[in-house]
Amino acid sequence: MKQLLIFVFAATMVTSNALAWETFDRVIAVVNDTAIIQSELLRRYQMVTRKESPKKPEELNTILDNLIERALIEQEANEQSIIISDEKVMSHIDNIMKSQKIATLDAFKKVIEAKEGISFDEYKEEIRYNMLTEMLVSLAIGVSPPSREEAYQWYKENKYKLGNEVHIKQILVRPKGSSFAEEKRVNELINQIRDRILKGESFEKLASQYSEDASAKSGGDMGWMALAELDPYLASAVARMKKPGEISPVIKSQSGYNIVKLIEYRPTSFETVQDRILSMLYQRNVGEQFKKWIVTRREQSDIKIYLETYKQS
Repeated sequence: MKQLLIFVFAATMVTSNALAWETFDRVIAVVNDTAIIQSELLRRYQMVTRKESPKKPEELNTILDNLIERALIEQEANEQSIIISDEKVMSHIDNIMKSQKIATLDAFKKVIEAKEGISFDEYKEEIRYNMLTEMLVSLAIGVSPPSREEAYQWYKENKYKLGNEVHIKQILVRPKGSSFAEEKRVNELINQIRDRILKGESFEKLASQYSEDASAKSGGDMGWMALAELDPYLASAVARMKKPGEISPVIKSQSGYNIVKLIEYRPTSFETVQDRILSMLYQRNVGEQFKKWIVTRREQSDIKIYLETYKQS
C-alpha cells in the first residue's frame, strides 16, 4: 500500500506528462514537452480582458496562441542558456519607477495593482518575459540595425506626417512638496514673473534667475524640438502660439509651472527625428523577424491542441 501511494505522488509531480496534469487540471495544449493547462488559459484571459467568464472563443484562441508562443520562447531561451535574474528584473523596475517619479516600491506596487489589475509578482514575471524575449531576439534571431540612408528615405516619404518643430525658451518653477501652501507660493511666483516679462523685463534674465531647469544657464533656451518631445501640456500650449516672441500663459506641466517664449517654427528636420526613426525602423524589423521566427518554430515543433473551439489565427 505504501509503495502504491509513493507511485501516485510521484506521478502527479511529472509536469511534462499530460496525463500527470490531468490529476489537477485539464491539459489544453502540449508544446514539445511543455503542458499548457486550462486554469492558466483562464487566468490569462481574465488578466487580459478583465472579464470573469469567457464568452468569445476567438479571444481564448488568441490567448492560447500567446501561451504557445511563450512556451516556444522559454524553450529556446533554455536552449540558448539565456537567464534573466531577479536582480536584472528589479533593476529594470527601478528604472521604470524613476521615469514615472515614483519614490518607493510599495507605492509602485499599488500603482501596478490599480492600473494593471494584476499582482506585483505577476507584473515581475511579465517584465522578466519581455526582457527574455528582447535578449532572445538579439542573440538567437539577430536583427541588423537600419542604416542612416534607410532612415532618411523613410523621413522623405513621411515628412508631411511629422509636423513642425519649435525653438522655444522656458522658465520652469517646481513646487518643493505637494502641500497646498507650496502650490500657492509657486503659482504666485510664476505669475509675478510673467507680469514682469509682459511689462518689459528680459525673459532671458528672469529665466537665468528663477528657472529650475538645465536651460536656465542659457536664458531658458530649449533649442529646436519636435512638439512630440515636449511635455504634453507644454506641447498643447505651444501648438496654439503663432507669433515669434509670443509669451504663453502660465502652464501647469508634469514638471511644475512653466512660461514659454516662442522663438520660431519650422518643418521638422531629419536631424531632430533621426534617432527616433532609426529606433522605430529597428523595432519594426525586430517585429517582422520575430513573427517569422515564431511561424518557423511552430512548424518545427510538436504541438498538440485539445481545446475544442481552437482555430489558429
